[in-house]
This record gives sequence, C-alpha cells and structure tokens, in this order.
Amino acid sequence: MTVDVTWSPEKLKQVAANAIEVYGRIDYLINNAGYVCQGAIEEVSCQETYDIFNTNVFGVLNVTRSFLPHFRQRRSGGIIIISSITSRWYHPGMTIYSATKAAVSTLGEGLKAEVEGLGIKVLTIDLGHFRTPVLERDTNLKRAAQVIMDYKPINGYLEEYIERRAGNEPNDPKLGVLRVIEIITQSGMATGREVPARILLGADGKEPFVKICQDIVKQIEEWSDVICSTSY
Repeated sequence: MTVDVTWSPEKLKQVAANAIEVYGRIDYLINNAGYVCQGAIEEVSCQETYDIFNTNVFGVLNVTRSFLPHFRQRRSGGIIIISSITSRWYHPGMTIYSATKAAVSTLGEGLKAEVEGLGIKVLTIDLGHFRTPVLERDTNLKRAAQVIMDYKPINGYLEEYIERRAGNEPNDPKLGVLRVIEIITQSGMATGREVPARILLGADGKEPFVKICQDIVKQIEEWSDVICSTSY
C-alpha cells in the first residue's frame, strides 16, 4: 500500500481502515518515515521547518492515531517509533532535525504510559548510525535553501562528517531490524525482558550517551544549591 505520512488525518484513517479490511488485522505499526534537513537554525526557513516537522513528527502522530482505535479494540498490538541518537544530543547544523527526533522520542515514551494498560506495546528506538540511504543528498538529506556565511564553519564541519560517514556507518541494518523485532516481540536477545519505552540501538550510541548522563549528574550536583533554592 502506498502511504504518504503527510496526507490529511482523514485520508490516513481511511488508509488504516483499508489495511485492516485487506489483512484482517494489524499486529505492528512501524513509524519509520523521515528525512534530515541540514542548516543552522537561522538558515532553515519557516516553511522548511514546518515541512520536516510535518513528516518527522506530525506524520508519526497522525499515522499512530489512525491505528490506535484498532489496537484498543483488540487490546493488543505494537507501535514502533524509529527515532535517532540525535534526539539525545545535537549536531550544530542539524538542530532542527534533532528537535524532530527529540519530539517523537518523548511522544513515544508518553504514549507507552497511556496505552500499556490497554495491552498495547510501544517501543521507541534511538538509532545510531546504520548503513542506510539516510545521508543521501537531495533525497533523505536536504540542505536549507538559505546560506549564511557566518555558519560556514559548522556547516563545513558537518558536511565533512557526512562525507566520511555516508556508506561507512558502523551498524548493519539487517541486524538492527532483527533486534527491533526481538525487542517488540520479547524474543531472541530480548527473551524474558520487558519492552522498554525507549532504547538506544547501535554501539556507537552507547559511550556518548553514558557521557551525557554523567554530565547531567555532574551539572545537577554542581548547581544543586540553585536548583533547590526556589522552595517555599
């Protein structure tokens, strides 16, 4: 079935109804559509910002809303949201993209809390760098139309990083898919484990996120007196 996640909510609900009519039931919904917009915040126009949020965030919301009634009626099913390690830290020049991924990761965590009592599993995956076409120019990776020379250093660094990384990503997408299936079905490496609300996937994400957590704890400890200074 052909689906554009930016279609109207009404059209997406009809897509869901058609899928259920054809297949009888839907067991799992995977929200995987998305693209990257490169550019500093000031360079990315309002329209470009809306467009990437429309695909990466509102697309996830509207598709998920379209299938939730079916899952609630059956008191079963699973929803998977494919996010990114950039939801947990930023790359200058990709902040807008990171913001979309932070949004869907938070939505996934909240959705799990809302529907787990209805028998519906929700899993958000913060992917590391997998060898997929995500960094292909003009398809999944778009450049903001406006170019501001003051941001040339950060954009130049990011472009060099993308050139080095594209096609040399450390993670195998076939193994990534297998792990996602195992986690949501609680099989294989996930046998006997509860489905987490949100999890990193890809070894390249582990050490940076551990460092982020350590920095957060350090900041809380350093600023504890200020943090706790507003109580009555």
